[in-house]
Amino acid sequence: MFKSFKRTPSEPALGDDIFAPRPLHAAKEKENRPMKGATVAASTGSRKPIPAKLAPKFGKEREDMLARRDTMLEAVATNRAFERMLDDLQIPPTLRPKLETLESPVKAAMVRSNQFLTLTSSSQATTILRRTRSTDSLDSPRKSISGASDEPSSPFVGVSMTHSRTVSVSVPGSPTKFGRQPKEKEKATRDKGKPITPEQFAIFLKQTSSLTIDVELVKKLRLYLRNEAAGWTEAFLASDGYAGLDARLMELLSVEWREEQHDDKCLHEILRCFKALSTSAAGCQTLRDHCPHPFSPLIALLYSDKKPGELSTRQLMVELLLILFELYPSAPPGPRGPISSLRPKVVPAAAPALPVPHATLFSLIRVVLLTERPGPAEQPHIPLQPHDFIEQLHLPRIYKAYLQELSDVCRDYFWVFCHPNNTVWVLSQVDEAKVERPKAPGGMTGGVEYEAMMYLTTHFRFVNACAGAALDQRVPPDHPHSAFKFHHDLQLSGMERIIATARKASTAYYGTLHLEMSRYVSLAARAGFVFTPGFMALLGMPPTGMLKTSDPHAPVTPSRLRTVPGAPKLPTLIKGEAIVL
Repeated sequence: MFKSFKRTPSEPALGDDIFAPRPLHAAKEKENRPMKGATVAASTGSRKPIPAKLAPKFGKEREDMLARRDTMLEAVATNRAFERMLDDLQIPPTLRPKLETLESPVKAAMVRSNQFLTLTSSSQATTILRRTRSTDSLDSPRKSISGASDEPSSPFVGVSMTHSRTVSVSVPGSPTKFGRQPKEKEKATRDKGKPITPEQFAIFLKQTSSLTIDVELVKKLRLYLRNEAAGWTEAFLASDGYAGLDARLMELLSVEWREEQHDDKCLHEILRCFKALSTSAAGCQTLRDHCPHPFSPLIALLYSDKKPGELSTRQLMVELLLILFELYPSAPPGPRGPISSLRPKVVPAAAPALPVPHATLFSLIRVVLLTERPGPAEQPHIPLQPHDFIEQLHLPRIYKAYLQELSDVCRDYFWVFCHPNNTVWVLSQVDEAKVERPKAPGGMTGGVEYEAMMYLTTHFRFVNACAGAALDQRVPPDHPHSAFKFHHDLQLSGMERIIATARKASTAYYGTLHLEMSRYVSLAARAGFVFTPGFMALLGMPPTGMLKTSDPHAPVTPSRLRTVPGAPKLPTLIKGEAIVL
């Protein structure tokens, strides 16, 4: 049956391939990787080349190896360029570990965008020197119509400029109709008197009142401080721009009643400018030099009845308080990316000095939080002196003024807390990555309830940062600044009641709020603080989607809580003591 198969002349004899002796020079080559198109001289004569469809893929391994090498070299080059970009932008050390964990394509895109912005800003700086009139020479000075000598130019072009008639030139093919200027010229004329350079912005802040300042210019300043290179911020601070920014803030805080449409918006943008200063090393150093200002006036504004009505502005004030933990980090930053091993080890710089007379960060935060609450603005505050027997029975509630802000949020948005079966999560059983994972915006995103819960979450995040700073001191529990004393004072001021109310918020929409409350309970347990039995009854496991363990249906009993690692300790009851829920 095999006689019908005939071998074509182009195919080599199978017997010759198997039994032909191997030439001596071919012993140095790989048997399974012959060169494509190469001829092998046999003892009986020369052989024809092996067809491509029969030859093995000899170069695949080598190509894969070269591709891996190119990818590795490209990643190293990208990381080095990314490090240079971070150094040029003066990114604070506390922010670098988060940025260096990004993937290589994201880093490459950021490097390319930074180069593009640098080229764009340089090109814009050169185009400012050009004139809009083509009839004049760039080298010759512009002559005055009156023939008088030119006055010294002011920092704001067009502010002190006398009115003069311009020469009209008709250009053929002009897009204008009926003498109307094009949009580009209208925009240039409109923006002619606005500050552009950091020096002009510094003078603008010093000479303009907060009650008449243009909010759009303050917003533009915030964009410059946030997005421009670090050199722009350094020039702004060298021109005493911080003093002008602080003067405008203090002027707004001293106003008896701010106007909502202008003053509150201006306050919001000025606070964002202070926050933008923390994105550069020069700005952080300036904030350290003036600390505890403006943090103490801001916390006094939060305690007063003149606080902003917008929750977003109040949340921005709390975020500025959180910047203190970035200005004075308690621990050195972590490793700086995957290429840190390729670079020589650098001795970490000394921790920045705290303001006198504070020796620890918690001492500074405690003084800021204990700022005296201002009296009512409508009527003079008359201090009351309680009787001696009342003074002996009274327990000091030093954080009452601060926790009153959290209590007011729970009172003003009472309809959000409509899930009484919710529990306070045990942190050791929570998958924090799942809770903090970004979620797609839904129907509850962006409403007043969502804004209020994010504001409450920011407060708990600040309280947890304070508790962590107190733990870092490692002082005995009887010390006035110990973590145990901090949680004890918070309990006397009403923290348990606030958590018992806030835990009724939805776990599906406000998971980060529940996570921050769980972290607070864990930090209190680490400090050795024991909660009341009524509060311990509220502890429980997180929902199934946020749980670490595989048994989410097991009930949380007191006996099981003793076996859960990281759970708070149950209080020891005295015989005859009532449990108040």
